[in-house]
Amino acid sequence: MFGLCLCVGFSAMAQNVEEEYSAAYANKRGVYLLPQAGDFALGVDATPFLRYMGNFFTSGNNVAPFFKDVNGFNQTLYGKYFLQDDRAIRARLTVSVLNATDKGVIRNDVAFFDDAASTATLFDIQRESSTMLELGAGYEFRRGHGRVQGFWGGEVALGFSSEKFSYDYANRITDENETPSTYDFGWNFSNYRTTEVKPGNAIYFGLGAFAGVEYFFAPQMSLGGEVGLGFGFSTTGQGQMTRERWDTDALRVEIDKYGNWENAQNIAVGTRTSGRIFLMFHF
Repeated sequence: MFGLCLCVGFSAMAQNVEEEYSAAYANKRGVYLLPQAGDFALGVDATPFLRYMGNFFTSGNNVAPFFKDVNGFNQTLYGKYFLQDDRAIRARLTVSVLNATDKGVIRNDVAFFDDAASTATLFDIQRESSTMLELGAGYEFRRGHGRVQGFWGGEVALGFSSEKFSYDYANRITDENETPSTYDFGWNFSNYRTTEVKPGNAIYFGLGAFAGVEYFFAPQMSLGGEVGLGFGFSTTGQGQMTRERWDTDALRVEIDKYGNWENAQNIAVGTRTSGRIFLMFHF
């Protein structure tokens, strides 16, 4: 009888331990899976990693994670602080940087003027650079069962972007060749060719809502995704274009401005959707 009671006692203890450290909330070592009040979380956009692993099975160019492509960087960083087990304040920072170079094949005018049968060619070059920063802050509610947690909330966002194009032309403008062969990258005009374009800097402000699902595959480590719908406005400042042409007996360079801070057509109001996949670490 004593042995039977002892076995029943151990069985009950084991059952209580198993319930306390259920796989839904803790691993077999008793390490709790889910975030609790006072915890911090840091994360990154998981899309570049998924793309990187997926490209192993294709013949395409496999760009390392954190890079937008071979010409730039694109990544979103996430941070959270849990006020309660089921509520958190959150922030995100998106950084996108692009530096790209394009070449256009054009005739070598010097060689052609020396010999009309010449097929010699040169390259005109376009250099593009852009930077985009966006900071978001929000409040998050959470609910779930075990490893799967749903969340929703609201967010405010502030963004900034700038862009620049510059051009190097192989055939120079001279008194003997006032309209040299030039590759058209889209900014040239009849009697001018563009050497630099600086579109006006843009500022964005918005309000939005989000909802998503997060799965804790290991203690304090999760993979999740969310979608969002926002409303906001953006405004674009004054831009600048530098152009050159031959004027009578000399090279003439002109700087033109376009756009205006007070011009209503440069203010855009509308909705914006978003979707993200992220990897989070809680501590």
